[in-house]
Amino acid sequence: MTVLFGHPGGNPNSHNAALAHFEAGRLEAFCVPWIPSEVALGLLCCAAPLRPMAQRLARRRFSGLSAAPKVQGRIGEWRRLMLRAAGCNDERLSYEANDWLMSTMTREVRRSQVTAVHAYEDCSLNQFLEAKSLQKACIYDMPIGYYPAWEQTLAELLHRFADWLPERGPPSQRFVRPKQKRREMELADLVMVPSSFVEQTIRMFCPEKRIARAYYGVDSDFWTPPSESSGQRPLRFIYAGQLSLRKGIPDLIEAWRRAKLQDAELELVGMWLLAENKRRSLPTGVIHREPLSAEKLRERYQNADVFVFPSYFEGFGLVLTEAMACGLPVIATTSTIGPDIIDDTCGRLVSVGDVDEMVEVLCWFSDHREWLIAMSRYARKRAEQLTWQCYREQVSAAVAPLV
Repeated sequence: MTVLFGHPGGNPNSHNAALAHFEAGRLEAFCVPWIPSEVALGLLCCAAPLRPMAQRLARRRFSGLSAAPKVQGRIGEWRRLMLRAAGCNDERLSYEANDWLMSTMTREVRRSQVTAVHAYEDCSLNQFLEAKSLQKACIYDMPIGYYPAWEQTLAELLHRFADWLPERGPPSQRFVRPKQKRREMELADLVMVPSSFVEQTIRMFCPEKRIARAYYGVDSDFWTPPSESSGQRPLRFIYAGQLSLRKGIPDLIEAWRRAKLQDAELELVGMWLLAENKRRSLPTGVIHREPLSAEKLRERYQNADVFVFPSYFEGFGLVLTEAMACGLPVIATTSTIGPDIIDDTCGRLVSVGDVDEMVEVLCWFSDHREWLIAMSRYARKRAEQLTWQCYREQVSAAVAPLV
């Protein structure tokens, strides 16, 4: 009795979900386009144009799954990687990987020992249909809020922040498959979610759906506080992630402008996906940095005081727990993992889109700098409790009745 598991790229949560099944002796196979070997990564690093790709691909390596059974599609993935390296970063390539995964898992789910199939949004439909025809269980993993809820939020954001849209217009919806997302949800026997927020977005449309919550972990050996205090400097707030409407960047910048903090800075780290004129007119004290490697981002966290995450729509927000592991108190909205893990000892929660509340919280941190040392310790302690081992145990316990 086994689980067929798949993901179109490979990331920490999918690696650990696969490992949960493997540790329990239930993993039939991990279907994934490509998990590169050390040799392959070394070859990519030999060619200067391909080094950035090698750095991104290094994140797909996961030693815990080295002995796990896998079904890979290396040739197709290599083609997509070469196209991206040549500058063709069309979203269509991501959907090609999704389609490969569905086709592969539809074939592999026919194995007689498979009793459940576990897959993700946008790449589950075909194998779920096949599994249902074979009377096998369907486990649907939702790392972000349910799409119909996002459609409502996006419409509000496009109306409210029309002047923040980039010159090319709003994000493309060309490849989005809303009907497929809804059908995948209908077919699911169990939905895995990483936060109460994601569960709420599903309950809005599917109130009777069977849902299990498993909180993502954080690598607290990598994400660590600074070894010593950085001394006298301005109070430094930091945000990391895409700089977009979904992430609430217009609200954060407006709140910063209104707060008029003295001796304070706001560092925005990530790809700018908003109007260029807004970047050129950032208020005093706001600094924008392009995306950084994990090592460089850790350095920025270790040189900051408070992490701020004003997102309108998330699933979890791994950057939140990574920042907390680095000893940063956090400011987060209620559309993140925040309500599940944050209290006044390690941060503050703000209502989604409430600029006045964000101003109040920014000012509170500025006026209570003496509290930061204690809040830093509590933030680190809370992050240490969110281990990937706990996540795997939660996944395994939720899936066991279906296998």
